[in-house]
Amino acid sequence: MIAAIELALLAQLNAMGGTGPGTFGYTYQVLETFPDEFEEYLASVRNLRTPAAWVSWLGFSEGEDQGDDDGLTAVCRFVLVVAASNLRNEQNSRHGDGAVPGSFQLVEDAVRVLSENWLSPLTLVRPVSVRSARPIARSAQMKTQKLSLIAIELECTASFGTFDAELGQFRTLHADWDVPPLGNVVPPLPAENPDAEDLIQVPQ
Repeated sequence: MIAAIELALLAQLNAMGGTGPGTFGYTYQVLETFPDEFEEYLASVRNLRTPAAWVSWLGFSEGEDQGDDDGLTAVCRFVLVVAASNLRNEQNSRHGDGAVPGSFQLVEDAVRVLSENWLSPLTLVRPVSVRSARPIARSAQMKTQKLSLIAIELECTASFGTFDAELGQFRTLHADWDVPPLGNVVPPLPAENPDAEDLIQVPQ
């Protein structure tokens, strides 16, 4: 469920890309889960294409298991980091220049789309809520690439279910891969159009 929520958040941004009515008026060039070492990641991608966004799970803030089939019901915290760049100056990377959106616009649009979003077809207990947003201090690589990054903290509540009392034999594992993660592999699974598939059958 945690991975599915991460991908569903990115899928919402991807679905709004374009220039027609009911879209952002721009398209995200990068939509990924958050890299392990972000400064090293930026150093390896010298000309990052923007707008860009990354998502990461921050953990559970609280949870409760009432002993029923829902299992643990927990408040899940995520961070969505949006990035804009502008070669003119830092202000344009935040405000935009009329042609290219700035990081402030990315935040406002993301909030409009994600606030109170149920991330269909996922089954959440409570929809996404926006808890905070704050700029990320500019690192050396961010300054070099004229980047403005803002972190948006999100919450939603989900139930994680329970295992059956008697588990059957593990016979088959089927995996759908979304490369890169742009949202075409989301529940219900199996996905209709995965980028790659694995089917492992365990000898009995």
